[in-house]
Amino acid sequence: MILARKIIGRVAGHPYVTQATFADGDMVIVREWSRGGKSALIGPLSPSESYHTRKGVLPHNAIIGQLPRARIESTKKDGAGGLFMAQFPTLDEYVPLCSRRCTPIYPKDASAILTMLDTSPGDCILEAGTGNAGLSMYLARAVGPNGKVHTVERSSSTSEHAQLVVEQFRRGVLMPSIVFHVGVLGEVINKVAVSIDKSLATVLNAEKPLAEDPEQTWKEQGNIVAPLFDGIVLDMPTPWTQLPQIFGFLKTDRFVVCYLPSISQVIDLVRASRQWPLLVEDVVEVDWRSWDIKVAVVRNPDPLAASDEAMVCRPTHTPIGHTAFLVKLRKCGAQ
Repeated sequence: MILARKIIGRVAGHPYVTQATFADGDMVIVREWSRGGKSALIGPLSPSESYHTRKGVLPHNAIIGQLPRARIESTKKDGAGGLFMAQFPTLDEYVPLCSRRCTPIYPKDASAILTMLDTSPGDCILEAGTGNAGLSMYLARAVGPNGKVHTVERSSSTSEHAQLVVEQFRRGVLMPSIVFHVGVLGEVINKVAVSIDKSLATVLNAEKPLAEDPEQTWKEQGNIVAPLFDGIVLDMPTPWTQLPQIFGFLKTDRFVVCYLPSISQVIDLVRASRQWPLLVEDVVEVDWRSWDIKVAVVRNPDPLAASDEAMVCRPTHTPIGHTAFLVKLRKCGAQ
């Protein structure tokens, strides 16, 4: 006999497995219990709040305490409401649907960036341009509990919102792996470095930005004894202005990935990188097309056919548009 039980706390050895029942403060995906039904991200759950749908009102209190995929019924003034199913959001669902201050890096690009960085558990990653923290969460999950993602955002209000977004995903399970910094990258990189390795305080002034002249900065910082980062991601309009200032903090034979919406930005970056020991290994644009594969009932079936059902196979109607180019640079050496 199989016994079902509620999981209390996180499963030992599996830090990303959260409690099985919904609780106050959770973010939840709610789906209509019908083929092709609509879905939405709601929360944080609160006993005093409700979610209003076209099929009636769904009190948060009806979700709290339930197991994922349980049937939940909405209420209507004029009679029975509709049936819904609730589940914890995956990261792929959460990033596009959560509240935002700016456009996030979508899952298709985030997964490609992880591959291009060759990210492994325990890595230390530098991200410039926190934004909505979408990529920050993907990086944090990839480096695991023993790794760190240091993410820098120039706007304090955007950084605060990003922290809230991370805290609300799976009860903040990824927060311990992310360190948030506020400021312009070239002005705070020394502080970030000293926060990782206190011994660098003797050779770096954490309160002083690096040299204003990128070339002078590269010459001064290009041979730092103990590079800190296993990978760097730059989501900014002109990454070539910051690369000389952070170059020395990247480990040799590791990667920088730049997220650039315009091909003219890619050209400028490739031209600028020729003066540094950085090899342009790849420039990609990620295309992601979803398909509908489902059973449909044939309206006028052939009387000799064995079944009146047929398979419908076609691309979804979701618009496919350009997001950005991803440029992969490999550090070839300090000189």
